[in-house]
Amino acid sequence: MIISTWEWIRLLGLLAYFYFTISIIFGLLRKSSFIKSHKNLIYHIHQNAGWLGLITVIAHMVVLLIDRYEPYSIAGILIPFSANYRSLPSALGTIAFYLFLMVIMTSDLWIRTMNRSLWKKLHFLVLPAWVLSLVHGVLIGTDTENTLIIMFYVISGGMTMLVLVIRTLNGFMKKVNVSMLHNN
Repeated sequence: MIISTWEWIRLLGLLAYFYFTISIIFGLLRKSSFIKSHKNLIYHIHQNAGWLGLITVIAHMVVLLIDRYEPYSIAGILIPFSANYRSLPSALGTIAFYLFLMVIMTSDLWIRTMNRSLWKKLHFLVLPAWVLSLVHGVLIGTDTENTLIIMFYVISGGMTMLVLVIRTLNGFMKKVNVSMLHNN
């Protein structure tokens, strides 16, 4: 059975979102104190999932160029708000792509030449990129009314938010413990 370009677009978009979600979850887990062992494995899952997400989203964009039903131009893909089809949701995907690209490039290619503080700030742009990609998928995805896709978005979003809250609370507790030690 031959899969249509429209099916490839949907599949690659969902797969890119999945990889980025995995990367973010494992990136957040990596610094959590409850994960003392396996930090190296967690780091590699984080890093590889990020690269797989980037490669998959680029494939998603390339297939958009060759789709005959709703073809995108190169400008429509690379310049936010210039797409003829659903300009706002398309733009959210484009902006998310650039944010993911910036995070991956600064993390894996330029990290040794950057100020650590700047790198860390840029690295957290992955969270708004992920939110934009989720909103992009929900608004433009033709599968958004499918119960399994809704469950996929809810579960992936819920898990990511849960790990983010745990990571934030963990960091807060470390600061409280350090400040209590300094006060005694």
